[in-house]
Amino acid sequence: MSTIQYYRLYVLCIFIIITHFNVVVSTLDTVHGIASDQQQPCSILKTQNYRVTSDINYEYIHVKASDNGNTSKTTFLFLHGFPSSLHCWRHQIEYFSKQGYGCIAPNLMGYGKTYSPLDKDEYKIKSMVDHIIALLDHLHLEKVFVVGHDWGSRLANRFTLHHPERTLGLVLISVGYDAPAIFDLDRSLVALTTAFGYPTLGYWKFLNSDDAAAIIETNAESFMDLTFTSNPFQWKTDFAPIGKMQDWVIHGRRTSRASYMTQDDYKIIYQSIVAGMQPKLNWYKAAIANIDWDDVKNINPRINRPVLFIGGTQDYVCIIDAFVGQKNYIADLKVVQLETGHWVMEEKPNEVNRVIDEWTKTIV
Repeated sequence: MSTIQYYRLYVLCIFIIITHFNVVVSTLDTVHGIASDQQQPCSILKTQNYRVTSDINYEYIHVKASDNGNTSKTTFLFLHGFPSSLHCWRHQIEYFSKQGYGCIAPNLMGYGKTYSPLDKDEYKIKSMVDHIIALLDHLHLEKVFVVGHDWGSRLANRFTLHHPERTLGLVLISVGYDAPAIFDLDRSLVALTTAFGYPTLGYWKFLNSDDAAAIIETNAESFMDLTFTSNPFQWKTDFAPIGKMQDWVIHGRRTSRASYMTQDDYKIIYQSIVAGMQPKLNWYKAAIANIDWDDVKNINPRINRPVLFIGGTQDYVCIIDAFVGQKNYIADLKVVQLETGHWVMEEKPNEVNRVIDEWTKTIV
């Protein structure tokens, strides 16, 4: 074979290798969500880890605020709920980082690579607030806009109660402000049934049971179908009432999932579920056991920072009217209702981003 033939063969081999490599990389990127515009913020940005102590680690994403030529923008602290992760804030991170705002989104206790003990007594909200403060100090962030969804809303409002000096404003999504009080699940279920015709928190009974984690892990697809159903009304019939969620998941029932999330989005949640549900369920177990009461029983329950509450009119668990009492504790409260179910910031990200952005500009 001539030198020219060898050279041509060499070039052909290199071309095949490069082409194959690009196909593999493209395939892997698609699997991990990098090829999807919706996934870019939380897929391309690498998570970091910060050790609050030698035993307690927090996984998080941080985008630094940029200077727009006039003034440095502030930072948003995004706190997710159950059974989500920092990934649920991908649309907000993309939008606000492009506006020059800083964004920080940690995986909270029980999720991802963050500290995930099996003991419910470790899931004290005040301890988590202290962890977040340590993370903000590590990043040299003095004040932030705190944004919470679901359980993240509880953590966000307690953050503001304990550290108003670190809070510029508070955004609560789906779950409004609940003033500190002793929680009695059974009495709450009676009151909710009287008010709304069914026990909106009846599913807590199942999530507080000893076998809930194993049942959900074994039937993860069924649990995800119900949690992210395309029909929000199913939360009223099959999610909220006592025993309904347990029956659904045990029997592996299926339904169509919401279209606002991609298969890659669902894959991230699925992997989190099968990795272990017990730590995530400890948020419920800790609340039912009232382990936070000593930390808040003497605290001033009034929120002295601007608050934006965004609720979904089709959320049949966290019903907007269930939080009408929050106005008695918040002097500066703005309420916005959107035609969504529980996953407001995922169902209508553009509207949520616009509402938060416009509200923020009235404060800064």
